[in-house]
Amino acid sequence: MYSKEEEKALKLEFWRKLGNRTRKIPGQRGKIKVWIGDRTQIKGVDLRFDVSRKKIVVALEINIKHESRRLALYEKLEATKKIFETEFGESLTWDFAYEKEYGEEVCRVYKEMDGDFMIPEQWPAIFTFMIDNMLKMEKAFLEVKDFLKYDELGQ
Repeated sequence: MYSKEEEKALKLEFWRKLGNRTRKIPGQRGKIKVWIGDRTQIKGVDLRFDVSRKKIVVALEINIKHESRRLALYEKLEATKKIFETEFGESLTWDFAYEKEYGEEVCRVYKEMDGDFMIPEQWPAIFTFMIDNMLKMEKAFLEVKDFLKYDELGQ
């Protein structure tokens, strides 16, 4: 196993190498890709990477604390499922009650793979999965963004 310092250094190296790998994305001209992330312009909607010792996840997450508002926005997103998945290019996992590691409940649309980000030998496959799927997730999100943004929730 790793000491806390070793684990922290390995995590930092993982994210640094992922950033460097994004420089090779067509159109980046050697610059690190800036992901949409939490800058979706819709409060409580983020595009995120989650990495752990078991799974690698690329997700659109609705993390509004007020449950009825969170579920209403999820239903609105779910109404775009055909468009979203067509733009993404394949089926995704849709979960209106995804429980995060620390017990927080969110809504998620995601794709995952088995993997351990603490094993550097797995990084090339993990980076390819993360980059390819986040590019598709951003594209799908941008296709439905305006529909989600101007809803009856006042967001």
